[in-house]
Amino acid sequence: MTPRHSRPEGAEKRLQEAVRAAKQQRDKAVRQAETTFWTEIAELKQSYRGAHTDIASVLGVTRDAILKSVKKYASDGREE
Repeated sequence: MTPRHSRPEGAEKRLQEAVRAAKQQRDKAVRQAETTFWTEIAELKQSYRGAHTDIASVLGVTRDAILKSVKKYASDGREE
């Protein structure tokens, strides 16, 4: 069995705090990206009759999935 590395006192706690902070920052960035993307999709859905179906085809998801994501992430939650 390989010996366990020695770590300075408090290093584990500092590491945990740093990881939590990095995860929080990543989660915030992901949420912002999702909000931006689905807000744009909500606008594009209104482009022409059938745009919703065409968007679903391009994204490879169902129309319902688009509807749910737009509702969840679009800033004003508008729907057709």
